[in-house]
Amino acid sequence: MQTTFIIFFFIIIFPRLIFIFLFPETGGDYEIYTTVAKNIVNGCGVSLSNPLTDDCIPHFGGNHGPGYPIFLSFIWIAFNNSDYAVRIIQSIIYSLSCLYLIHSSYLLSNNKKILLPLLVVLAFSPLLIAWPRYVQTETLSIAATIYLLSELILSLSKNKIRIISISIALIIATWIRLDNIFLTVPVAVTTIYIHGFKNGIVKGLIIAILLSSTWGLWTVRNIMVDLPSLVPTDMIMPDGSRSPTGYLKWTKTWITHEYERPGALWGINRKNYDGISIPERAYKNNDERLRVEELISKLQIYNQKDFPEDIDNEFANIAKNKIKNYPIEYWIIYPLTRSYRMWSNPFSSFGWPNEMPDSGLSKEERLAAASGNSNILIQKATEFPIHAASKAFNASYRLFLMLIFLISIIIIFFKSKNTYLFPMLLITTSYAISRTIFFSLNSNFETRYMITVIPFIELLVVMFIIYSLNKEK
Repeated sequence: MQTTFIIFFFIIIFPRLIFIFLFPETGGDYEIYTTVAKNIVNGCGVSLSNPLTDDCIPHFGGNHGPGYPIFLSFIWIAFNNSDYAVRIIQSIIYSLSCLYLIHSSYLLSNNKKILLPLLVVLAFSPLLIAWPRYVQTETLSIAATIYLLSELILSLSKNKIRIISISIALIIATWIRLDNIFLTVPVAVTTIYIHGFKNGIVKGLIIAILLSSTWGLWTVRNIMVDLPSLVPTDMIMPDGSRSPTGYLKWTKTWITHEYERPGALWGINRKNYDGISIPERAYKNNDERLRVEELISKLQIYNQKDFPEDIDNEFANIAKNKIKNYPIEYWIIYPLTRSYRMWSNPFSSFGWPNEMPDSGLSKEERLAAASGNSNILIQKATEFPIHAASKAFNASYRLFLMLIFLISIIIIFFKSKNTYLFPMLLITTSYAISRTIFFSLNSNFETRYMITVIPFIELLVVMFIIYSLNKEK
């Protein structure tokens, strides 16, 4: 078995090394993560101050918690600031977590036939395979998620929740990305499923205390260094300055597609206010359009400066009135629309080097393509056939995966409640629903934010297929 797992390890890591060496990339948040990491290496600590200056203003952690910048700083110190070392070690950690998941899944299913299919999925899933080429949180976040999922499966197989190891998994996951806090949902479901409501609550509280202890210590640090806010905002500014919460609130009243985000948000994030582009559908009436256009015109005077608080307050007032006048649209229709589009968007790259170049696809064309404009789709597929083919492959795989997932939900719920598939179904659906609800209420969303749900779904689908085939025999 040991030799088998060594072979499995190289099967998993090899395709990732191909992406790393042939298509290395940094990613959109690279500047933020590496700024914090450079400050840690320089002895400044967790800070978004310019590392080339003597400033050393403490920060919460960068784009998320301080976990990923700390990881970067350790790798850079050990390997002479090598981003390639970061990518390779990320892949090693991911591969090891996959081996752990394969092992734990075998123990739960007690079926060796699950080993090879699960290996193939974890090694070659087009939704997971390309992320290590980036110096971003995705690879480590997926690895931490898989580690946690493995611990949940081992808990089910032993019929006893693994408190310490699950707490460690949650700490690692949340320090890498704050939105991994939603991993506590499947943990809670598993704990109550195994131990019942009363005992499950007690054991869940112990896990919560262990998890919160690390964040409690970090909060004490943040209080001691006088951070202006102990809770990160929706958008972290690269230089650590105040984010425009009022403006962001206003974008939630109309953004329903991730391809509407660049025009409205990317200029804000980099303080290029003259690059803001708002579509006509953002406005409910002419009065709103005139007010917003006037505010954006004023804002452009402050290009490359902090977003003025008085202008931000104006946007907050517009958003407040709009939400008051159209509550159903804001709280129900738009979140449902975002949810659907996050799970159905066929154009997401999932980390592959197949992003359409900006020169070849304008913001307007992206939105037209996303809306199903066949002329744009045919034109761009002709101009960029390799890009289009790889995107189509990823989209087809995800569509097939989701169809099998939906079928498995129905069959497991009605016919397999007394098998290990049922708790796996509860774990998977609870996590998928909780993340979807959270991001559907936010205008700053992307399809890739659902990526940590994919291992849950893929594992359930593999287990369902193997169990069904075995049952038929």
